Amino acid sequence: MNSLPEPSRSSSPVSVVRRQRAISSGGDNDLSLRFAVGVFSQWWKTLVPATLFALALSIGLILYLFEPQYRASAWLLIQDRQPYIAFPEESRTDRDATRKYVHTQIELLRSPLILGRALGQPDVSDTPELKQRRDPVDWLSREGLQVIPKGDSELLEISFTGADPKLSAKLVDAVVNAYFAIRDERSSTQIQSIIMQLEDEKTRRAEGIKLLQTEIRQLQAQMAAKDPALASATLRTSDVIISDNPLKSIQESLSRAQVDHRVLESQVAALESTLDEAPSVPEILVDRQVDQRPEVQEVISQINQKRVAMEQVEAAAVRGKEDPRYTDLETQITSLETTLNALRTANRSRIQNEMTAMSALERQQQLEDLRTQLITQRLIVQNMRSNYDQMVKDLSLSGSQTLDLRLKEHELTQLQTIFDRISDRAAQLATEMYAPRRVEPVQNARIPEVPLETLPWKQLLLAVVGSLCVPFGLCALFERSVKRVTSIEQLQVETSLPVIGEIARLPMRQPVVSASRGANYELGLFEESVDSLRTGLILSHDRSAIQVLAVTSAVSGEGKSSVASQLAVSLARASSMPVLLIDGDMRAPDLHRIFQINVEPGLANVLDGSEKITACINKNWSDNVHVLPAGRLAKSPHKLLGGYRFEAVLKWTRRRYRYIVIDTPPVLAASESMVMARLADGVLLCAMRDVSRESHVRMALDRLTAVGAKPMGTVLSGVPTRQYARRYGSYAYTQQ
Repeated sequence: MNSLPEPSRSSSPVSVVRRQRAISSGGDNDLSLRFAVGVFSQWWKTLVPATLFALALSIGLILYLFEPQYRASAWLLIQDRQPYIAFPEESRTDRDATRKYVHTQIELLRSPLILGRALGQPDVSDTPELKQRRDPVDWLSREGLQVIPKGDSELLEISFTGADPKLSAKLVDAVVNAYFAIRDERSSTQIQSIIMQLEDEKTRRAEGIKLLQTEIRQLQAQMAAKDPALASATLRTSDVIISDNPLKSIQESLSRAQVDHRVLESQVAALESTLDEAPSVPEILVDRQVDQRPEVQEVISQINQKRVAMEQVEAAAVRGKEDPRYTDLETQITSLETTLNALRTANRSRIQNEMTAMSALERQQQLEDLRTQLITQRLIVQNMRSNYDQMVKDLSLSGSQTLDLRLKEHELTQLQTIFDRISDRAAQLATEMYAPRRVEPVQNARIPEVPLETLPWKQLLLAVVGSLCVPFGLCALFERSVKRVTSIEQLQVETSLPVIGEIARLPMRQPVVSASRGANYELGLFEESVDSLRTGLILSHDRSAIQVLAVTSAVSGEGKSSVASQLAVSLARASSMPVLLIDGDMRAPDLHRIFQINVEPGLANVLDGSEKITACINKNWSDNVHVLPAGRLAKSPHKLLGGYRFEAVLKWTRRRYRYIVIDTPPVLAASESMVMARLADGVLLCAMRDVSRESHVRMALDRLTAVGAKPMGTVLSGVPTRQYARRYGSYAYTQQ
């Protein structure tokens, strides 16, 4: 059996078939495994360098723009109770009070009062992260400074993350120092004010005690003058002890009530002194209330989205911050920040007034409550005094100066008790003013030596994934838009014609004596697929009606020349009659290379009348396979086919050959192919698997139908050998 020689790689479709795409049938299964493998096998020569370039570029940009971030932290200890020197506080079991205290300290650390003083230091204000912000205090309060309680412990961590480790540590230390400075100043001022008020009260009380002691001494002297026996009952002028006093209990109760009354008066006076002062509302609370407004929240959300998009553009764009998209986003953010500042300004004064009014109302309500308690306590004192006076009156009926002495002595005791309590309170405040603070620094911020990340692993991972996915995705999108023919089912749906046969892929090398069995096997499958095409073609149509068969395709490189040449060989072998193979593709002839014959004289010479057809037909290749090469064009192929010469050629050949196979030019590229197809008894439309496009096949079929050609069916060539063997099996035979 004669086998065709290997066609040249420059013109044969085999070189095209080597690039296989495995697109799913009908294009319905998006990015299936077959589709992915097909895209890679088709585009690997482009994908590999593009992916490597994208990887190198993205990783290089990330490493170039990467700045190690250092986190500096300071630790504070917030004790559950206030430490003391000699006077402990009353024990409390309210855990909510402790939580509120801790939360208050956290908000105080974030407040503009603390941060403003901390940022007033020149070396701290030089921090790069602060210079980039329009309002460093606001940014530091919201995002930059982290104040986090560590679980259920008494520890509090204050941290800042920045590019400069020294400045980060300085910033944290400045915030902590500002917090303790302001806290100590306010605490000291408040305690000293209370001590001064208590000292004034002590002075006034001491004068009253001295006056009462003088009266007691005078009364004792009078009693001793009248009755010397009473001299033994006379004690020191400062202390008088009277036993069996019926007024002792009520005097003690009256004394305690008067002390409570005095304390309430002091509290009311202290609160009334602050009524004229406008209540100060922390700026951080006002800012939070302003930012809770729906319109402000919406603008903040838009700014955050734009910033995220800007960071993505900066990381992805080659030009970085000079990219037009980055500049446009920056302009939009500036506009949104202007709108945000306007909204904050518009709402701030109103909300601040509301909060100030609420604070004033709360202070007024507190004052009213204290006044109510004071009135109640005053009534209690008056009632107790009335009872006391009544008892004194009752006792005075039976007593004389002895009763007066007892009364004055107990009044002195009462005054002395109040004086002692005031003295104790003043001494307690003066002593505990130097007690350890409830909030103490555990560790100052150290300069961090190790960054949080030595390399931006997350960004690098995204860069790797993006570099792998983007080039592949672009190639996949291109393949999806092209919609190549991948199966006989798809080809049949697109053309509405029967698929007469599938042609196995033509081996790249011809087998020789020492060739491998694999090469012989592939060639055998190829020849068997062509024989199957020939059998299906003959059995599906009337033999007498088919003599001239045109083999064409939509565009070049779709295997029509290989199919036409091997089909002619198969027809000659099956019929044992002469078969003529005509190379009608005079623009880009290919059959002379396949059969290794001269290109001229050929069809072009016959049509222009320079040669006779008998002189142009080459009969040297086989007894039953004769080849009419294309020849060399001296005129336009339209002029050569415009008359009746080609029709005359077909009439002459019909009388001498059982089958005439015409290898026509591509339908879409050369219109003369439609002339040849119209004069043939039938047309085979070839498509190359994973190469031909659906749209090209449809357009070629429409043109053939429009000129009156008779399409008999389609042929799908370029099917991989393994797939063909799996689909149809292999049934080889051995020649004896």
